[in-house]
Amino acid sequence: MPICITDEQRRRFDEDGFFLMENALTPSEVDDLIAVTDELDARYRREKGLKPDEPFQVRNVLAHHDLFLRLVDHPVMLPLVVDVMGCNIQIRTSHMDVRPTCPPEYGQQVLGAKDSFFPWHSDGPNFGYPITNGQVPFVEVKVGYYLTDLTEHNSGAICVVRGSHRMSPALLQDATYRIAPDRIVEVNVRPGTAMLWRTALWHCLTPNLSTRTRKCLYYGYHYRWIRPSDYVHQDPGLIARCTPIQRQLVGEMGSGHRDYMGEDLRVHPVSRHWRPEDDDIPLKAWAEEQAALRDDSFHHSS
Repeated sequence: MPICITDEQRRRFDEDGFFLMENALTPSEVDDLIAVTDELDARYRREKGLKPDEPFQVRNVLAHHDLFLRLVDHPVMLPLVVDVMGCNIQIRTSHMDVRPTCPPEYGQQVLGAKDSFFPWHSDGPNFGYPITNGQVPFVEVKVGYYLTDLTEHNSGAICVVRGSHRMSPALLQDATYRIAPDRIVEVNVRPGTAMLWRTALWHCLTPNLSTRTRKCLYYGYHYRWIRPSDYVHQDPGLIARCTPIQRQLVGEMGSGHRDYMGEDLRVHPVSRHWRPEDDDIPLKAWAEEQAALRDDSFHHSS
C-alpha cells in the first residue's frame, strides 16, 4: 500500500521520469534554508578565494548544518521517496548548488551541447551504471529543493528530457543524435517547489541570465547495498543527533559501526546492507504505519 503517491504522480514518474511538488517547502523553511545557504556560501568562498560570480557547490551538505540534515526525512518528500524506492535506502549524496548570473555569452551556446558550460548528462559513477536491455536500471532518485524564483526562461533552471530514463545512454555520446525539442522540460518553478526525479534522466542547466543567484539543494537516495559518493561514515556527533530514521538515511545500521558483517565474521559473514535486521530499517515500520493510516482513511471516507 503506498503512503501518499497518487496514480498520476506514479504515471508521470514511470513515463516522464519526474514530477513536481509545489509548496513542498513552506515560505519560512525557504527563508531559513536561504539564510544558511548564504552563510555557507560566503564562508567557503572566502576560504577558497572564489570569485563572487563563480558557481559553487558544497557536497555532503547535510553534515554542514542541522537544517540540511532535517531535509533527509522531510515529511512531504520522504513518503514519496519510499513509495517509489522502498525502505532499504540511504542518502547517496546531498549538495548545495549556488549559481550566480552567468557571463552573457553563455546565452549564445546550444543548450546542453558538449562544448557548453553544462552538457547533457545523466548521473552515475565513473564508467557508468551497468546497462540492462539498453537502459540504465532504476537505482536512484533525487529530490531537488528550489529555493529561488526560477520561473523565468534562462534563470539557471535545470532542464530534463522527458522519458530519457528509458533511452539508451549511448545516445548521449552520439554526436549525430538530436533531442526532440518537445521532450525538453525547463523546470521553471517558484521557490519552495520540489522535484522528485530519476537520476538516469538526461539533464542540463540553462544559463542564469537573470539578476538573481540561483540556489537549490539536491538529495540523492539509493539502495543501501550501493556505496554512497559523499561519505563512508558520517561524523559520530552528527549520528548522535539523528533520529533512528535519519540514522538509517545517513548510512548507519541500528547498532552503529558494530557487526556490519553479522556476528560470525570468520565462518558466516553476511553484510547487513544485503540482509538487514529489523532495527537496521526503522523506515520500514514507519512506512507500514503510514500506509495503514492511509488505508484506514480511505475506507472511512468511502
